[in-house]
Amino acid sequence: MPPSRELDHGSTPLTFYAAELRRLRDQAGWTQEQLAEEIAYSTALVGMVETARRNPSRDFTERCDRALNTGGMLMRVWPLLTQAAYPSWFRPWVEIEREAHTLKSWQPLVFPGLLQTPDYARALLMGRRGVPQERAEELAAARIQRQDLLHGPRPPLLWAVIDEGVLHRRIGGAEIMHEQIAAVLAAMESRHVSVQIVPADVTVTAGLSGAFVIASVDGSPDTVYVDCAVEGHVTDHPRDVAEICTRFEELRTEALPPRASIDLMTKVMTAWKQT
Repeated sequence: MPPSRELDHGSTPLTFYAAELRRLRDQAGWTQEQLAEEIAYSTALVGMVETARRNPSRDFTERCDRALNTGGMLMRVWPLLTQAAYPSWFRPWVEIEREAHTLKSWQPLVFPGLLQTPDYARALLMGRRGVPQERAEELAAARIQRQDLLHGPRPPLLWAVIDEGVLHRRIGGAEIMHEQIAAVLAAMESRHVSVQIVPADVTVTAGLSGAFVIASVDGSPDTVYVDCAVEGHVTDHPRDVAEICTRFEELRTEALPPRASIDLMTKVMTAWKQT
């Protein structure tokens, strides 16, 4: 079943989704209370989504599709919401990331976004001063939605190098940290995900200046995303790409091999469980 109408000029993906949800609920002859009971969410949340005051989660959307028998129509609209949630400077990178066959990531401070659990992402984003809870929820949902590319028919090779300090940095509490490390270990069971840890006793690394990701796309030169305090920077300038690629190779030589990295993560995960 295709969407019943095109996205109106001037409307946002969220207002379009809200209008479609109201239309589909009315078409089914249900009240907000009845829909809420059927999908096991609160009436207040259904009301906020229908008035475009709250971004729906993937789970909310899937449940509405099933309850209203839409043939998956709301889920076809839902990715537009997460795309709109990204800051404008980050949107070009999302498209590059989707096309990449290889992603090489260095993270000195937090787990890579493509490997974050929803609770970890939410706690991380809510920790930013001045970010309203609803905006943090919206950004977390968009971040988790990006992870769909790892589960598609042609997932990229994700090669992540992470500083050991990331394993010990408490984000959201011990249980969240335990589950986050467990999620990374589970992801490594796929042959498409490799994670190596730069141990704490490495005193000088090529990555002290900040996080970055290298994307390799068939038929195109490599592109890099460099993180910074204000906003990230995307470039395919040959000199910049060559410098970042050299740094990544240096980091790989400083990192533990995958098996030793797994052992270290397992040890730290167990310590979080006992905290």
